[in-house]
Amino acid sequence: MLLQKCTLQPVTLVYSMVLARLLSKEEMGLMGLTAIFFTAAGTLAANGFGSALIRKQKYSAEDADTLFWFNLGMGALLALLFFISAPWLAAFFDAPPLCGLVQAAALIVLLNSAVSVHMAHYMARRQFKTPALISIAAALIALPLCLVLVWQGWGVWAYMVQGIVSASISALLFWWRCPWRPGFRFSGQTFRELAPLSCRLAATGLLDTAYIHARAFFIGKVYTPAALAGYKNGAQLAAMCPTVLCYMIEQITFPILSTLQHSPKKLIAVYRRYMRLFTLPIAWLCCFTAAFAGPIVRLCYGPGWEECVPYLQILSLSYATWHLQLINLNLLKAGGPPKLFLRLELIKKSLGIAILIGMFFISVKAICWGALATSALCLAINTWATRRYMGLSILPQLLDWLPAFALAAACTTLPAWRMPPCHPILELAAGLCLSLSIYLSIIHFAAPASLRGVAQLIRMRPY
Repeated sequence: MLLQKCTLQPVTLVYSMVLARLLSKEEMGLMGLTAIFFTAAGTLAANGFGSALIRKQKYSAEDADTLFWFNLGMGALLALLFFISAPWLAAFFDAPPLCGLVQAAALIVLLNSAVSVHMAHYMARRQFKTPALISIAAALIALPLCLVLVWQGWGVWAYMVQGIVSASISALLFWWRCPWRPGFRFSGQTFRELAPLSCRLAATGLLDTAYIHARAFFIGKVYTPAALAGYKNGAQLAAMCPTVLCYMIEQITFPILSTLQHSPKKLIAVYRRYMRLFTLPIAWLCCFTAAFAGPIVRLCYGPGWEECVPYLQILSLSYATWHLQLINLNLLKAGGPPKLFLRLELIKKSLGIAILIGMFFISVKAICWGALATSALCLAINTWATRRYMGLSILPQLLDWLPAFALAAACTTLPAWRMPPCHPILELAAGLCLSLSIYLSIIHFAAPASLRGVAQLIRMRPY
């Protein structure tokens, strides 16, 4: 999983840097609108129907067949909705090219829904190597193709072609490599047992995707495409580093915690261990990105994108507790009541949308501050649920998180404050070496057990 993210993130960063120099801000803004529906098209591949099989642990071939055909039918229905609603969406945003782009995204829905059970087959067995290699292969083929098409003048259609090619390659490789093959069986009993949970998890995933892109949706409607491009670039840089580890947390901890759902004490012990270990790198990454936002933006996007700096600083801090939210949710998903997960997401997203509505007419920066406030609110709600249903209160979680975050903030803010202005590469290199060496030295002497725990986790000894 680490290989997958550490391979794709640099490639994606270079890809974004090139696009920022080849496309106008208006084209980048249209690409941001397209990404809303582009991402929604891939949600079914990672949420809902496959997760129901992972939670069940021991499932039969008939169970897998049933969910495969159910998932494929739901994918076809969603693809049809995408296709029909495309003209209305293009008129809503006053962007005629958006119609064809959204209709093309319907194909991605079908491709992703056809491999969700294949992905679950690997995840349920904690076999992460094959899905990671498939993602790497698809990206390394599709992203260069997108850049070539942009160079040839395809504009935002190059972005959509890249998504279709990536989804097609992933689907072909999963069907080729996975030993499981769907049969023509559909069990009514399995459907009644797993479909409610599958629908709740899928609805949660779609709700989460819609909520994540709601800010871009409102900015694209209320402000200019150039403003949306600035926000999207800042948000992309803010998410790039933390999501390397947070993606691993989400994919790895749920199958592992699911195996411990009948041992609550051990489940909580493993949860707290993961939380302490992942806080060390994530806290430093978020604080470093916020402290050195100026040189990061100048290096990645060049002159003319200075409006991204405050967005990057604020949104980077909002990711400092994201891993806590993900592990809390996986803890509840693995051992909590089945209906709780969707209810919590509905409450959090409703409050988040209320904050967003209160902010989006003020400014884009106010929307970013609203995202930070929403992150803190979501963490409070998640920890309340884990205290009520799992017996783990918020206080020990904050005590596990706060020292590492305070140390990371001090070790990154002070070098950034004292750093003289220079070329962004030199500024980032000096800040990186200085802040990281101070941070690791203090951790080495103050908390050596944490470093040993990281080494054990890398050697795949999770508990």
